[in-house]
Amino acid sequence: MRILIYLFIIWSSLRTLAAASNLTVAVEGVASETVSTAVWPTMSPQMTVAFRSQRDVMGNLTIDQLPYVGLNLRRVLLNNETNMVNDGNNTRLFTMFKSMLGSEANAFVLDLEQHNNELTVPDSTLLFSDLLTELQSFIFSTQNNLYANVIVLLLNISAPALTSTERGYQNETLNTTLILDKNLGSTFIYKPMDLQSDRSKGNAWNIYGKSSSDGWPTLGSVLYEQKKRLVIGELTDIFNETTAPYIFPKDVFHYEQGNATLDCPSSVDGLANLSSIHWRFLDSRFNSADIKEYISCGVSPIISNPSYINNVTQLADIIHEGSVWSWDVNQPSVTSSTSKSGDLSDTLEAYNCVLFHYFANNGTATWRVDNCYDSNVGLCRYENRAFKWLVRSNKATYFDFDNYQGSKCPDQYTFNIPRTPLEQRSLIFYLRNASFPDTKIWIDLNSISVSNCWVSGGPYASCPYEKVISRRNFVTMMVPASVCSFALLFIVVYLSVLRVPIYDNRKNWRRVINKISKSELEGVPS
Repeated sequence: MRILIYLFIIWSSLRTLAAASNLTVAVEGVASETVSTAVWPTMSPQMTVAFRSQRDVMGNLTIDQLPYVGLNLRRVLLNNETNMVNDGNNTRLFTMFKSMLGSEANAFVLDLEQHNNELTVPDSTLLFSDLLTELQSFIFSTQNNLYANVIVLLLNISAPALTSTERGYQNETLNTTLILDKNLGSTFIYKPMDLQSDRSKGNAWNIYGKSSSDGWPTLGSVLYEQKKRLVIGELTDIFNETTAPYIFPKDVFHYEQGNATLDCPSSVDGLANLSSIHWRFLDSRFNSADIKEYISCGVSPIISNPSYINNVTQLADIIHEGSVWSWDVNQPSVTSSTSKSGDLSDTLEAYNCVLFHYFANNGTATWRVDNCYDSNVGLCRYENRAFKWLVRSNKATYFDFDNYQGSKCPDQYTFNIPRTPLEQRSLIFYLRNASFPDTKIWIDLNSISVSNCWVSGGPYASCPYEKVISRRNFVTMMVPASVCSFALLFIVVYLSVLRVPIYDNRKNWRRVINKISKSELEGVPS
C-alpha cells in the first residue's frame, strides 16, 4: 500500500509538471461567462485591448472628466421601429441590451414612465426592474480588473398630469431604493452619499490633482477600491434626495440635446475652463466622421440616431469611432521581441512600446506600436498640470528614456502620456504652436512585461491584472525542486523495501540472547 501511495505521488508530480510546461500566462479575475452578442457585433481581441488600455491610462483621472460614448435607448432600441418592444419576445430585447453593454458603449439614456409604485418603458409593458436585472447580470459577469468599467445611466422620467398633491403622493409611493436594491444591488452603485464621503475624506480631485470640495473620485478608486460600477442620474425633476437617495439630481450633469452650446477649445485656457464643467453630454445624431471630433472637444456623445431592426448593428461602427480616440487603425499590434539575425550583437527588435505620431499638415495625431530600441524624442509633462507639455529633443530608446538611472525629462517634468482626448488636444496645440514638423514621440505606454497588457510607468512597470511565468523560467524553477523531490522519494522507497545493517544486526543479537536464555537452568541453585 505504501509503495502505491509513493507511485501515485510521483505520477501526480509528473502530470503537474507536464501541464505546467504549457503555461504562459495566468490571468487573474477573467470572467468565465462570455457576454452574449447574438445581434450586436462583438469587439475583436485587438479592439478589446485598445479599449482596455485607454481605461488603464485614465485610471488616475476623475470619473466626471472621462470620455463616455452612449446610446439613447428610446431611439436606438426601445422603439416600435425595431419591432422588439411589442413583439412579446423580451428575451431578444434583453440579449440586445446586454450586447450593447458588452460593447464600447458606457453611457445610456433611458426614458421611463411612472405609474404609482412602478417605472416602465413608455409604450410597452417592459419594467425598469427587468432592465436592471439584465444590467446586474452583466456587472456580475464583468466584475474583475480585466473587464470592469464605469457605466452611466441617465433616467428621463415622465409622469401623468397630476396636481402637485397627487404627484407628491405618487413620488412617495415609488420606492426607487427598493427597486434598485432588489434588482441590481446597491453595492454596485456609486451614490450621492459616497461622493459626500469622498469629498469629506479628501478623496475627490480637480483636474490639477488637488483635493477639491466639488471634485470627484478617480476611476481607479471607484472601480478597484470601492468596487462601484454604476452612476445613476436623473435628467428630470421628479425625484429628490429623500425619495431617490441612490440617484444624482439633474444639476450634477451638463446634458444637452441637439446642437452643443459648449465651444470647442482652441487654447490651453479654453481647455482648462471646459474641464471645470462636470459630466459633459450631448444627445444628438452622430456619424463615424463627426463623433471623433466631438470627443476631441471634450464632449461625451449620446447617440440617438433613429434605428431599425435591419440597421441597428451599424451603430456599432459609430460607437467604435468615438470610443477609441487614441490608437491608429489596426492598433495596437503585438510582435514578440526577437533579434534580426539571431545574433545578440545585432540590433534588437521589441515592438512593445508606443509612439505618438504627430502630423503637422492637418494637426492630427495617433498612437502606434513601434520598436522599443529605436531612438526617438520623448514626451514630458510638468508636475500635475494636465495641459503643460515638453518634448525632449535628445533622442533615446524607450528603455533609456526613463530608467533606473534617471529620466531624460528635466526637473519637475516626468515621462508621460496624454490620458484623455482633451489632453491629446492640448498636446497638439503645443506641437503646432512650437512649429513641430511631422514627429514621432515616445509616450509612457508599453507592453514589455506582458503582451497585450499596455501599462504606464516606464519600461519596468508591471501588468496590474496578469501574472506571467514563461515556459523557460517555469522549467528553470521547477527542475531543481523536481530533482530533489524525486531523490527524497527514491530514498524513502529504498529504505522501505531494503533492510539496513543496523536492523539486521539487532535481529541477530536478539536470536543469540534467546538461545542463551534457553540454556540457563530454571529455579534457585542449591
